[in-house]
Amino acid sequence: MTTPPAPSWPSRAAATARVAVAVALVAVAGLGVLALAPRLVGFEGHVVVSGSMAPRLAEGDVVLTRPVAVQDLEPGQILLFPDPSGADRLVVHRLVSFDERGALVTRGDANQSNDTTHVPAASVIGEVQLRVPYIGLPAYWRAEGRWGPIGGTAVLLAAAAVVVAGRSGGGRGRTTADRDPAPRGRTTADRLGAPAVRTAV
Repeated sequence: MTTPPAPSWPSRAAATARVAVAVALVAVAGLGVLALAPRLVGFEGHVVVSGSMAPRLAEGDVVLTRPVAVQDLEPGQILLFPDPSGADRLVVHRLVSFDERGALVTRGDANQSNDTTHVPAASVIGEVQLRVPYIGLPAYWRAEGRWGPIGGTAVLLAAAAVVVAGRSGGGRGRTTADRDPAPRGRTTADRLGAPAVRTAV
């Protein structure tokens, strides 16, 4: 009885590279969604940077919001609004009720009590319509000053690109000099556009 030979190191490296490339493609696709979907259907993208809405929303999630009319506001909606305490930031919390003046009483799902400052209904920017899990992690890491994960991701993707380029370049019959030059003009990233996201807590 014979046993199949163990995979060689190059084979394992190539498999790892394929996984890394797949992850990279998912990330790029996610960035494309974040950049293009809001423009196509009237949404705006915002990166969640705190856990006050856990488990519904997590740090690094991207929420897509759409404007909502004051008369359409009702308890249970997850809303985006400027921090009523005066801090220069946006908040994503759930509408709990209305006070006697018609202002919004809000609360993060993970919080034990309602927000102390109520929100004027007219200041609501939009209602959360869609959550894209974790696609905003790079922006979250940057906001938190966590450069380690960003650097690690960049190194992983660079290594995967080197391995894949090495495998795809062998035995094809065309040298680097033979290949067509890269087209001038905007890159793929330029065409997608940098996603203009705001932080939400």
